[in-house]
Amino acid sequence: MSNWLLGKNPKSVSPQSLVNLGLIIFAIFSPFSIAGAQTGLWFALLGWAWKIIDRKILSWVSSFFELPVILYLGAFLLSIIFSRDRMASLNSLRDEWLLVIPFLLINNVKDEKFIRNLVNLVFITSAFVAIYAIWQHYTGIDLIRHKVLDLVLPYRKFRSVAFFNLPLTYAFYAMLIGIVSFCLGAYEKRPRWKIFYFAIAILCVTGNLFTYTRSTLLAQVIIFIFYFSLTKNPNKKNELLAVAGYFILIYLIDPGILGRSIMTVKAGSLEQADIRSVIWSTSFDIFTDYPIFGIGFGNFQEFYRMYLKVPSVIFEHAHNDFLNVAVNAGIIGLSAFIFFWVVILKNLLKKYKDKKEGYAKAFIFGGILTLLAYLLASQFQCYYTDAEDNMILFFILGLCATLARFPNRDIPSSS
Repeated sequence: MSNWLLGKNPKSVSPQSLVNLGLIIFAIFSPFSIAGAQTGLWFALLGWAWKIIDRKILSWVSSFFELPVILYLGAFLLSIIFSRDRMASLNSLRDEWLLVIPFLLINNVKDEKFIRNLVNLVFITSAFVAIYAIWQHYTGIDLIRHKVLDLVLPYRKFRSVAFFNLPLTYAFYAMLIGIVSFCLGAYEKRPRWKIFYFAIAILCVTGNLFTYTRSTLLAQVIIFIFYFSLTKNPNKKNELLAVAGYFILIYLIDPGILGRSIMTVKAGSLEQADIRSVIWSTSFDIFTDYPIFGIGFGNFQEFYRMYLKVPSVIFEHAHNDFLNVAVNAGIIGLSAFIFFWVVILKNLLKKYKDKKEGYAKAFIFGGILTLLAYLLASQFQCYYTDAEDNMILFFILGLCATLARFPNRDIPSSS
C-alpha cells in the first residue's frame, strides 16, 4: 500500500503522498460519512497547496471544466448582488467548494494504476454499505440513528438509507457507483475482475432499488436502456438477458419496488405527485416574479412560505435542480447551469471517442452514463444541493477528465 500511497519514493513524505492519502480517505469514507469524505478532500487540498508552495509556482493543467465553472460561479455572484438577503446568499456560496474536486484530480493524479486502486477502494466500501442497505430493507433497523425506517405499505418493506440521512441521498450515490462498476465489468476481459465489477454493480443497483426512490429508479432503468442502445459489446445479448433476469427476480422478490409510483410511503401521507405539483407550481410562480437574477441562493424557504397557496410542508429547494437554479439565480443562472452540463457532456463524449479500448474508455463511458443519470434524476429532486451526492458525482467526472489525459494504453489490474 505504501508504494501507491507515497509514490515513487516510499521512504519520504511528500506533497503528493498527502494528496494520495487524502484521496484514499475520501474513497474509504464517501459511501457512509460526509465528515470523513470531506476530511479526505481537505488533506488532498493541503497536499496540493503544499506542492504549490514547494514549487513556488501554480502548475495548472487546463481542462474543459474551467469555462463552465467560471460562468456558473459568475451567475451565482450576480444572484448574490440582487439577492434580498445577501448574507444568506453569500453563506450558501461556500457549498460550491466541491467544484474544486475535478481540478484537484486533474492537477494531481498522474498514475493510472493509482486511479484503478482508488476506484476499487470506493467499490469495496460501497459494497459493504450496499449489503447493510439491503439488510435494512428487510429489518427496518438504522443502527446509526437508532430508529425504525419508513415503512412501505402494503408490502411491509422498509426504505433503505444505509448510513445517510435520507433514502434519496443513498439512492443517488448507489445508482452512480452501480453504473460505473457495470460499465467496467462489461468492458473487462479478465474473469475475476469482471466478476468483481458486476458483483459491485448488482449490490449497488439493489441498494438503490431498495430505497424506493422513484427518481433514481427511473434513471437507473433508462440508463440501462441507453447502455444497450449505444454499445456494440459482443456480449451485449447475454448482458441484456442477465439485466432483464435481474429485474424480473427483483420484482418477484419485492413487487413493491416497481409499484412504488402508485403508492404512498406511509399511511396517511400525501401522494408524492400532488406534493411535487405544489412545489413546482409554487417555485415557478417565484421564478416568474424574479426571472432575470432570481431571489438569491439561501432565500428559497422564505419566498416559498410567502408564495405557498395551500397548506404544505415548507421545503428548502424546488425538487428539480434546474428549476431550483432558475428560482435562485434567474434565467442567467439557469443558462450558466445548463451550459455547465452541456460542456462537460460534450467533452466526455469526445474523450470517449478518442480513447481506444481499455480501462479509461470504459470508465469514461461510465462517467457519461452517470452524468445522464444525474440529469434524469435531477428533474424530480435536487441532488446538486446534496453534498454527499455532489462529491461522488464530481469525483467520477474528475477521474474521467484525468484518465482522458493519459496515453491510449491499458494497464494490468492491481493484485
